[in-house]
Amino acid sequence: MATEFFMPKMTDHMEAGVIINWLVKEGQVVEKGQPLLEIETDKATVELESPASGILREVRPGAVPGASVPVGETLAFVAGAKEKVPPLPPLSGGGIAKAPQPMEASSAAPEVPHTARIEVGPPRASPAVRKLARDLGVDLAMLRGSGAEGRISERDVRTYLADQQAAKAPQKVGAGQASPLARRMADDMGIDLSKVKGSGPQGRLTREDVKAYAQAPVPTQPPAAAPRIDTPAGELGWLDLSTVQRLTGQRMLESFQNAPQFALGVDVDMTAALLFRQAHQERLQSEVGERPSVTVILVRAVAFALKHFPRANASFDNGRIKLHRQVNIGVAIGTDEGLMVPVIKDADRKTLGQITHELREFQEKAASMRFNPEDLAGGTFTISNLGMYGIDRFHAIINPPESAILAVGRIVRSPVGMPDDTIALRPMMSLTLSIDHRSMDGIQGAGFLAKLKEMLEQPYLLVE
Repeated sequence: MATEFFMPKMTDHMEAGVIINWLVKEGQVVEKGQPLLEIETDKATVELESPASGILREVRPGAVPGASVPVGETLAFVAGAKEKVPPLPPLSGGGIAKAPQPMEASSAAPEVPHTARIEVGPPRASPAVRKLARDLGVDLAMLRGSGAEGRISERDVRTYLADQQAAKAPQKVGAGQASPLARRMADDMGIDLSKVKGSGPQGRLTREDVKAYAQAPVPTQPPAAAPRIDTPAGELGWLDLSTVQRLTGQRMLESFQNAPQFALGVDVDMTAALLFRQAHQERLQSEVGERPSVTVILVRAVAFALKHFPRANASFDNGRIKLHRQVNIGVAIGTDEGLMVPVIKDADRKTLGQITHELREFQEKAASMRFNPEDLAGGTFTISNLGMYGIDRFHAIINPPESAILAVGRIVRSPVGMPDDTIALRPMMSLTLSIDHRSMDGIQGAGFLAKLKEMLEQPYLLVE
């Protein structure tokens, strides 16, 4: 029986994936689990594996490098040589437009791929966007929204209108058109497309052309030329945000705007935790080939605390609080491409050795930005540890749709008043919990931090 190969939903906010490269050709024999396609998501570059063994057949027309494929769309089939496989229609909506064909004498405007949209129910848009569309004479039903759940923004309306006007306007001899994806990227980066040289058919501008223009060295003035007064000294030019950086920024902005966030902090005496870590170093070194880090102990302690305070392991959804059964802890990892948050599933059931092993694997994958889809999905709580970068304390923005995130500072030897009224230098670490007030109040957040502090200051409770 033929098996569909489709674009999976790999994160809570993923709406589409951009094809980077097919790793096999249509008609080739493939094995189950073999990488077939390399895509770029809102978080990372991912290889999609074959769902079955067989022959890769009926690759969808338009599913080419650079095409944006909505979640759930079928890309091809894996089937036997004699099995019947239904033909797939050309990719529409998020796909890249084909090269423009020579126009015959006609008053009809060419079809603009940005308008290809079939949607049930009224388009999602704010009253202000609906008014703008009415004023400009734009039918919202023809737009594909770029916001959460297909929500249409002001930029979508103006981009659609510009596409329509460009399609109707006569083209100059030798002037190439730009694909909708290239036009959208140029708009995001503030690039004038008239300055970009197209490499596609008939001079068509592609996403790669815009990216190459943005990454090109900024021309310098000849030695004899006088410096421009309006050019800041030492300016290096524009930087091209990766998909990860751009979409992470969008999600953080939405989180900060939509969730009423507040923060609570506590200082933890890490004396016992560091001794606990030292006591288990040799054993874990022999078991998994890696010594446990402070983050490993934090993951285990947070997992225990979440079991006692399920409100911290929840999300706010349509006026209700969704309590998660699984304790899936995301650990923020910084990379050159942006912030990645791989997830340790069922962290409350895993040993120190298992957590150590998973974190090491995540760090190796982050170096090349090659994660499996399941690595980045399903998080219910996040830890962001910047202590290794010398940061004492900070407030982190909640990773939606989660209800809380823990910001961890560095361990610093600080004077502390002891029970016998003496003062001693102790290794202290700051913990700052950012909370969505819709899911937790201050008392509940304080209870979670108090439990976490107890686990770290009495780490024998974490013994496997």
